[in-house]
Amino acid sequence: MLFVLVLTSFCKKENSLSESNLEEGKYDADSKINVTSHLSQSKPNVIWIVIDSLRGDIIGNYNVTPNIDMFAKDGIQFQYHLVNAAWTRPSTLVFFTGKYASANPVNFWDYPTTKSEVQAFYRSEKKPLPKVLKDSKYNTVMVGNNPFLTDKYGLGVDVGFDELYDFSNYSEDTKKITKKTLEVLEAVSAKEDPFFLFLNYNDPHKPYTPPPGFTNRIQTKENLDERKLNYLGEVAFVDEELGKVFESIKTKGLWENSLILITADHGEVMHSSHAISPFTGTNTYYGHGQDLFLENIHVPLLIKLPNSKLQKAVQSMTRSIDLYPTVLDYIGIPIPKSIHGLSLRPIIEGKETNKRTYYGETRFTQGYGEGKEFLLQRSYRFHELGKFWQGSVGNEFYLYFDTTSDPNQERPIRINHMDSIGELKLNAALEKKMKRFWKQIRSMEPKLPMYHLWVNPSPTATESEIQISVPSGIIRLENLPSNVIVEEKGKFVKLKTKDQVPFQISFEVYPDVSFPEFKVWMGKQEVAKSDIRIGYFGVNLSACKRDCDLLYESQSFRPIIHPQTKVHFWKEGGLKKSYENKQELGTDALDILKKQGYVQ
Repeated sequence: MLFVLVLTSFCKKENSLSESNLEEGKYDADSKINVTSHLSQSKPNVIWIVIDSLRGDIIGNYNVTPNIDMFAKDGIQFQYHLVNAAWTRPSTLVFFTGKYASANPVNFWDYPTTKSEVQAFYRSEKKPLPKVLKDSKYNTVMVGNNPFLTDKYGLGVDVGFDELYDFSNYSEDTKKITKKTLEVLEAVSAKEDPFFLFLNYNDPHKPYTPPPGFTNRIQTKENLDERKLNYLGEVAFVDEELGKVFESIKTKGLWENSLILITADHGEVMHSSHAISPFTGTNTYYGHGQDLFLENIHVPLLIKLPNSKLQKAVQSMTRSIDLYPTVLDYIGIPIPKSIHGLSLRPIIEGKETNKRTYYGETRFTQGYGEGKEFLLQRSYRFHELGKFWQGSVGNEFYLYFDTTSDPNQERPIRINHMDSIGELKLNAALEKKMKRFWKQIRSMEPKLPMYHLWVNPSPTATESEIQISVPSGIIRLENLPSNVIVEEKGKFVKLKTKDQVPFQISFEVYPDVSFPEFKVWMGKQEVAKSDIRIGYFGVNLSACKRDCDLLYESQSFRPIIHPQTKVHFWKEGGLKKSYENKQELGTDALDILKKQGYVQ
C-alpha cells in the first residue's frame, strides 16, 4: 500500500511538472513526449470552430488567412464542402443533430421560435451532439456569438452545453470571444476528462467593420468594392485571433490529442446576378439565407485528426450533415441510426465507393445536387405564417444549373411546371435527369399530413356535395373517385357526386400551416356534427369543444368505420402542428438582430 501511494504521488508530480513546463513554453523533447503520451490515453478532445459567413473561396486567397492556411496544410482540406441550410440557426442545428433542418420542429423561416417549437425540440431531439458528448464524460463548452444556441431571447434552443458563453449582445465581440476561449482552454486543460469546445466567431458576418489596418493585408488583382474589402478585413481579423487560440492549444499540450474542425455555417452572396433572390424577391447582396446558390452553401472545411499527421486534399462533395457522425466516429462513440449524415472517415481513408448527393433547405428554397449539377426549387413547403408570408401560394418554378459550364450560376434552365417540362424540348437524357432530381427533392422532404374524408351518401339524396376550405395555404387533392366532380380554387374545393355508394377522398394542406374545415350536404340538408366521426376511434365531432387536434389522428391506420356512419374524417401522419402566431421579439432579441444586420 505504501508503495502504491508513493508511486501515485510521483506520477501526479511528474504530470504536473510536465504540463507546467509546457504552458510556459519551457520543455524539452522528453517532457513533451511524456505529456503527449499521457493525453493520448484518454478520448480525444473535440474543438469545433465556426467562422460565420466565411465563403469557400476565401481561405488561401487574398493573403488574409495565414494562420488558417498553415492549419490547412497540416491537415485535411475538403475542397467541395456544402452546408445543408443557408443561415445560422438551421445550419447550426444541422451541425448538432446530423439531420436536415426540416427534421426538427424549429422553423427556418422566421427569427422567433415559439414556445411550442422549443418544447417540441426538447421532446423530440434527445441526442444533440453536446448532450451525447456530455454523456461520455466530456466537458462541453460553447464560446462565441450565436444567439440561436440559447432559448434565452426567444431566438433559439438550448442544445445541452455544460457552459455557454454567448457574446451576441456585446459590441466588438471578437476579442472578447478570444479572451474567454483562452480562459476556457486554461480551465479544461487542468481537468482529467476530455472536452468539447465549440468556438463560434460572428465576424465576418455583416455589418463589416474590421479594426483599422486589416484591409491593408489584402493582396489581389480583383477590383474590390468597399463591402468586400471590409469583409476580407474582418476575415483577416478573425484569422489573427485564431492564431492566438492555436498557440494556446499547442502550448497547453492539447494539440496532438484533439480533433479540430474549422468550417462555416453558410457563405455570403457577392455575385451581382444574385443580388435579388429569384426565390424570395429579397435583396440579398452581401447577405445570405434567401437561396441555395453555391456562394451561399459552399464553405470551408478543414480537419486535423487526433494523434495524426495526415495531410490530404479531398475533392469529392461533402455535406454539413456529415460532421456530427464524423466527430462521433473518430472519438469512438456509436453513431445514432436516426441521423441523415454519414461519417467522413471512409472518404478520409480512401474507402468511399459511392458519391454523396446534396439536399438543402432554406427560405422559399429547396435544392438537390449531384456532383456539379443542381436543381433548385422555389418552395412554400416549410413556410410559417407571419409578417413575411400571409398564406398565399404562388408558382413554384425550378432552376437547373450545371456549374461546370456555369460556375457562377448565371444561366439556369427554368422549368415553370415540372409536368410541362416536355414543352422545353430538352435533350431526352437531360429531361430525365431533371425529373429524377425533382423526385429526389420530393423523397427527401418530410411528408405532409394526409387528410381523409369518408362519405356515405343518404339513399334519399339526389346529390352529395362537400366543401373543404383552409384559411392559409392551398388544398392538394390526392385520391379522388372518378365519379366525383371537382371545382378547385386554391384554398377552397367543392366536390359533387350523384352516386349513392360510399366514397373516400384524400388531400394535403400545402404547406402544413392551417387545419382544414369542411361541410357536407346530402341533398339540401347539411350533415350535423353529431353525425360526423373523427380520428381512429371515431369520436363524435360534437363531443369535442376545444383542443380537438389529437382526436383527428389515426397515424397510418385506417379507422374502423361503422356502416351507419354518415361522415368520417381523420388525419394520417405528421407531427401535431401548432397554428399559433409568432410571438413578438423582446428588446434584447431585436437589439441582437439589428447589431448583426438581420433586421434594419
